[in-house]
Amino acid sequence: MFHRHDNRTIHSLSFGSGRGTFVGVAGSFANWEVWAPTFELLSRSWRCVGLDHDGVGLTETTLDAITHDRHVETLFAVLDAQGVDRCVVGGHSVNASVAIDAVLRDPTRFDGLVICNGHGWGMDRPDIRSFATALRSNFAAAVDYFVEAVLPESNTDDAKRWLRSAMHRTGPESCARVLEAKYPVDLRARLAEVSVPTLVLHGTLDAISPDPLGEATTFTREIADATLVVLDGVGHLPLLSRPDEVADTLHDFLTRAIRHRHASAASSRAPWELTDVGALVLDH
Repeated sequence: MFHRHDNRTIHSLSFGSGRGTFVGVAGSFANWEVWAPTFELLSRSWRCVGLDHDGVGLTETTLDAITHDRHVETLFAVLDAQGVDRCVVGGHSVNASVAIDAVLRDPTRFDGLVICNGHGWGMDRPDIRSFATALRSNFAAAVDYFVEAVLPESNTDDAKRWLRSAMHRTGPESCARVLEAKYPVDLRARLAEVSVPTLVLHGTLDAISPDPLGEATTFTREIADATLVVLDGVGHLPLLSRPDEVADTLHDFLTRAIRHRHASAASSRAPWELTDVGALVLDH
């Protein structure tokens, strides 16, 4: 669907229905379609919502408006437009910071948080700045380098073709701007404030970070209710290379997050309001 917000048009889609809602935020250069293989499986039991963040896909924006804060605002605008009161939100790659920041800004809207090969700080590095320069000066070569780096697994030729196409649709300037929008972001000092169950997914072959499991370990240590799932032999894009495994892991986590919310609601009620706790917990 297309909906207006702040005099611009935002694009989002909804698939399936079920016990709760999962909203997926794509990484830097890709639109909602990066979640499509996972949504295809997950939407059999859950409602799945995808969105085009500012700078990619069919969401309208101006280059100077591609900022981290705008990405967070767009996420909340999509929740409102899609009628999502509460959900589990997942962010991939640099836009894990969007999901984390949204949970920090209004935890009442979220039952859980998923960080998939995510980054919440440390993007203002010489190698990242050099890559942003390359995106502007030699876009085709930069795209080829990035695609090979993020999909090191075998049998990913189709995923690589799709990612190249997605990046070319985004274009050199938007790709660079989306990346640069994350330079000032550093959420480390606030991770302890995350108050919802959190799933941290990370592949051991992720070549984007100098320390592939370093950030994932920090997320897991600093967030009170966080679980780390390490995907062995997986690169930066398990949403494309291992959608079956990601969907199964998300299904289990979403079930736990919804049960946690119902249990918390039950424990906050006065004793005379609890007529059937078992039904409350199991009624998804």
